[in-house]
Amino acid sequence: AKKYIGYPYVWGGSSPKTSFDCSGYVSWVINHSGWNVGRLGAQGLCDICTPVSPADAKPGDLVFFVGTYDTPGVSHVGIYVGDGMMIHAGNPIHYSSINTSYYQEHFYAFGRLPL
Repeated sequence: AKKYIGYPYVWGGSSPKTSFDCSGYVSWVINHSGWNVGRLGAQGLCDICTPVSPADAKPGDLVFFVGTYDTPGVSHVGIYVGDGMMIHAGNPIHYSSINTSYYQEHFYAFGRLPL
């Protein structure tokens, strides 16, 4: 996931060639880390995960947000790296604190990928 830091945000992007949007980035990282989930949107990624309480969230879990775009359901996803931080396709791909007022206001859930 770290090797794509600095790549620009591109709506619909899902590979290093095109760059990434949030769900394209997370789908790419998952698919190159031992899973095969295809290209899922943020809601689709949420749907395949098992919910995890914030107290039990671990690095590698996904973190989901609602209301970040004008779209129903989960609208943004990042990869939790621990200590209240995620790596995600903002503009550009970078680390962000999930403890900012913005992300706390839009926080939906943590999710763990199936083993």
